Amino acid sequence: MRSKKYTILAGAVMAFIFLQSALPADLSSQESGVIVDLIMRFFESILPVGRESIVFAVRKGAHFTEYLILGAVLAQAVKEWNSESKRSGVSSESGAAPEPRMQGVTSDSGMSAAGGALAAWLIGTAYAMTDEFHQSFVPGRSCELRDVVIDSCGVLMGVLLATLVGRIRRAKAQRKGEAESVPAAESSHGRRE
Repeated sequence: MRSKKYTILAGAVMAFIFLQSALPADLSSQESGVIVDLIMRFFESILPVGRESIVFAVRKGAHFTEYLILGAVLAQAVKEWNSESKRSGVSSESGAAPEPRMQGVTSDSGMSAAGGALAAWLIGTAYAMTDEFHQSFVPGRSCELRDVVIDSCGVLMGVLLATLVGRIRRAKAQRKGEAESVPAAESSHGRRE
């Protein structure tokens, strides 16, 4: 059985978000107030907006950032789940060999990269919805559609960033592999027998 580090990390990020959402409004405001005070101390003279606008931006920025991190981790967790299903030998019901697929689409034992990204985004967005519902039971907090949209956008950005980083890493590894194989091929062609 392979490592489930991203699955565990996704659970930890979700727990952190849950705990932050469980804070009553006055404690939550104190936390964001520390950041707002720092911003105001250093940038008040150049900011074109007042303190309330900064408070709003910090609080919504926190939503976006938490869910960006969750989206990136969920994208990796879905890859773990997908690779685990491939290794477990899940195949078509008929038992026949799978038909050849187009590039970017995997066999019956896994999902495409786009499918994995969609799954990660849907999981993160569903969690954002349940988190907002949870907040409706916390003193001074409320359930807001705007926050679900912000959270969902954060998840999407995290999924996209994780996907982009993964593609860049694979491309670098592929180029490195090709560069290492070229000298070996040239040396075998250059030998005289």
